[in-house]
Amino acid sequence: MRKLLLLPGFFLMALLAAAQTKEVSGTVKDSKDGTPIEGATIRTSDGRNATVSKADGSFSLRVAESVNQLVVSSVSHQQLVVPITGSVLDIRLVPSTESLSEVVISGYATRTKRANTGSVASISMDEVKAAPVASFDQLLQGAAPGLNVKNGSGQPGRNAEVVIRGRGSINGSVTPLYIVDGVEVRPEDFSTMNQADFETISVLKDAASTAIYGSRGANGVIVITTKKGRAGKVRYSYDGQFGTSTMPDNKLKLMNTPQKIEFEKNIANNPWGWSDQQFDSLAKINTNWYDAVFHAAPTQSHQLSASGGDDKTTFYASVGYLDQQGTAVNTGLTRYTGRLNIAHTDQNVKIGVNMAGGWSKFIGTDEGNSGVGSPLNTVIWALPYETPYTSTGDYTNSIQFPFWINPVEELQRNPQTSWQLKLTGSAFVEYKLPWVKNLTYRLNTGGDFSQFELFNIINNGTQSALQNAAFGQDYRGSGEVSRGLDRRFRYTVTNSLTYKTYLDAAKDHSLTAAVYSEFVRNQGRSFNYTGYGLLLPFPNEAGLVAGTASNGYIPIVGGGFPENSALMSYFSSLDYGFRNRYFVTLTGRTDGSSRLSPENRWTRYGSVGASWILSDEDFFHADFVKLLKLKASIGSVGNQNGIGEFPYLQQYGRGTYSGGGTLQISRLGNNNLTWEKRRTINLGVDYALFNYVVTGSIEVYNSRTNGLYFSPFVPSTSGGSGSILSNNGSMSNKGIEVALGVRIINTKNFKWQVQANYSYNKNTILSLPDHQDLQLVPGGVQALKVGKPLNSFYLVRYAGVDPATGNSLYYTKDGKTKTDVFSTDDLTIVGTSDAPHNGGFTTTFNYKGFELQAFFTYSFGNYIYNNALYNVAYGGYASSGFWVGGLNAWTTPGQVTDFPRIDENTQASTTRFLEKGDFWRLRNLMLSYSLSQAVCNRLKIGGFRIFVQGQNLYSHFSFLGFDPEVSPIQDAHSSSVNGAQYPALRTITTGVNITL
Repeated sequence: MRKLLLLPGFFLMALLAAAQTKEVSGTVKDSKDGTPIEGATIRTSDGRNATVSKADGSFSLRVAESVNQLVVSSVSHQQLVVPITGSVLDIRLVPSTESLSEVVISGYATRTKRANTGSVASISMDEVKAAPVASFDQLLQGAAPGLNVKNGSGQPGRNAEVVIRGRGSINGSVTPLYIVDGVEVRPEDFSTMNQADFETISVLKDAASTAIYGSRGANGVIVITTKKGRAGKVRYSYDGQFGTSTMPDNKLKLMNTPQKIEFEKNIANNPWGWSDQQFDSLAKINTNWYDAVFHAAPTQSHQLSASGGDDKTTFYASVGYLDQQGTAVNTGLTRYTGRLNIAHTDQNVKIGVNMAGGWSKFIGTDEGNSGVGSPLNTVIWALPYETPYTSTGDYTNSIQFPFWINPVEELQRNPQTSWQLKLTGSAFVEYKLPWVKNLTYRLNTGGDFSQFELFNIINNGTQSALQNAAFGQDYRGSGEVSRGLDRRFRYTVTNSLTYKTYLDAAKDHSLTAAVYSEFVRNQGRSFNYTGYGLLLPFPNEAGLVAGTASNGYIPIVGGGFPENSALMSYFSSLDYGFRNRYFVTLTGRTDGSSRLSPENRWTRYGSVGASWILSDEDFFHADFVKLLKLKASIGSVGNQNGIGEFPYLQQYGRGTYSGGGTLQISRLGNNNLTWEKRRTINLGVDYALFNYVVTGSIEVYNSRTNGLYFSPFVPSTSGGSGSILSNNGSMSNKGIEVALGVRIINTKNFKWQVQANYSYNKNTILSLPDHQDLQLVPGGVQALKVGKPLNSFYLVRYAGVDPATGNSLYYTKDGKTKTDVFSTDDLTIVGTSDAPHNGGFTTTFNYKGFELQAFFTYSFGNYIYNNALYNVAYGGYASSGFWVGGLNAWTTPGQVTDFPRIDENTQASTTRFLEKGDFWRLRNLMLSYSLSQAVCNRLKIGGFRIFVQGQNLYSHFSFLGFDPEVSPIQDAHSSSVNGAQYPALRTITTGVNITL
């Protein structure tokens, strides 16, 4: 009876609940072409209820009676607030003009592009994700203004050198900070990461954008976010491509056999003393050593991914495989990657986990040096009348030995192998505090683990082993094995409180304030050893015999200085907007680094940025201008990167004395060492014209670094290594950056658009230690000079050849008088290796399902010291492979030529071997075809795309070499010039993308 009495109560409560809610349904479509939008999120304005649209765009949602608005959002469309005017809604979303790039992602926060006051460039992943490049940072070249990217190597897996807005340090690091999902990663780790998992790339360039990263962001910041799941049914995708890489032509033309025999007979005075019969025998051989060392190399990549979820939980997962063989024999990279990203939202709580792992195997060779043991050098020095193999199939021993080793044998039998294990992960929890409206707490933790193992072998009996013995290192003459292990782990913990609100009922005044605390810990250790006496028949440590004092095979064991530093930071930011047209951003940060002494450990800096949407003003009447935004910022950051661990402490190493072990000072400490300080002023304008047909930006900046990290030399009586790291000198970088996009044709079936960017940076050394005006750089071809750029060449200017004597002529310091006497008093600054002008250009054509895209990059204004040319044009090396220009060498009085007599003592420190590094190249060309959505719907698939693309198909330059992008100069005290060049890969691939 009691149960029967309760039934009416339950029935009444159900009726009351139903009366307090209502059913809302409808469809979500694209406002431009009316196609349904799947996976759009429809939420109530109070955030309590949500759903996602189906494949046909339909949705149904029960909402509270008091709710009168829905918030509808989609990845590729602008968010829309829709009033509930009935039970069935027809919702049309406007496509985002620039899709995800409409939101500026700084890593700690996101802002709309409209509200951003700093200098941030967004790079579209659609243009780079399919490029067959093993290290992601190489894809940044020409992609955004302000980036100077040198892809100095074509060796698979080698990272590029990336500099943002010029070099701001001499001995400190100039590498930008890379952040992936809130976790810092090293650029050399990109070869073990899959760029196809990346979704957005933001380049932060000025102080208003980078100051929030403090000392970590002194050289600019590149923020990467990875793909996240979208609400809707699970989507499966396959991306794959196959192709081939080939070697580009070398403009440094070498003599073939007929030319070399003529040269040796008539010009070089027969350096090997060949008889006529021997010359006749040698003439029958004409070896192209490039064909022996370089070959067409296959490449392939595959990725499977899945994503989906509902209105609360989304996920993205992928696995990838890359196998890219190098054009030099027995070099290449094999990589396996995996990723899982999960996010969940429930009421006021949002949590997420991003996890990724990768493993790679790299087989490589030395490059960027002038060593006689490097196969990429000896392939140029090889004699064309010798062969890689004997008639019995053995490796040839050259008459040039020991100053030449067979490059084919070195690559095949003595490989340099390394393995890398890479693990990254981050987790976050975000909680909207219910007792304080608009206040959100977020905890973000992340870790980055990298393990690098190196294995090198020089097999007994190879020419490398015999070369070591010939150079007096008898203990190395029977082969050797080297192995190294380097482990690094970095973890980051960030806490933040963010408050967002409007300060008035009209919502004219918006305010976002945030405070943060962050702790970053770096830990690392390394170990290495080299064992000698590889006499047993095993190609590893098992082949080593026991080392004794009598046989001399004593192994060398060592290890790097352990990494164990930390950075503690407190910072805050404040964003204020008025009427959605005036914006101000303030940032302040305090950093404390354990690398510096306690009295110099902490530093403070900050920035202020402001912008004004001038085109929104009532007095602005230029109707063709849809957007005109003015912005300005000023701020400062510190730098303590690249100085090693605890440089304020004196460091000791091991040594020997009278047969016993000793300690010796390996590094002098400097208790006064403090932070480099870099201050930047930025002015800019963003614009959109003719209904967004033309868009772009122009920015100018001026930055100055004070207290440069610099290592002046100290007397050997100090007991140290001859230098001490200190804060000395100052440097400036000034420049302009231009970005332009034009939609030339934009009809339903045919579209043509272009995008271009240009950057100019002027670097100037303002002061040097002890009020010096000039300081030579070890290496002989560069110097630091006040008023000139960093990495400037310091050479005597070459003036040609004296027709009467065949001697080289040089200009004296005044630049007018010629002399045949080389003098160091005539050395002068003649250019820099850093290109001041850089940019890129993209043109895209779309016709129905076809797309043709061409991407060009260019760089000019720099010089290259061509050490490879010196080595094949130096008369003292006439017995080796030689440049064809030597056929024009002076031999007769009165002869007019640009090549001096062969027996002259060739001077290296002259502009004779300095060449312009200007180039432009077709970086990527892609033709693709995509099935229409209507066809895909009939086939019941999400999408289908097939493409063919080419990388580095054409390059225009005058430099005598494979490529003007030589191995980059890392700092002013490590002068790297062209030699042992691994040419850039010229790759053609075909690929397919299928979505189910």
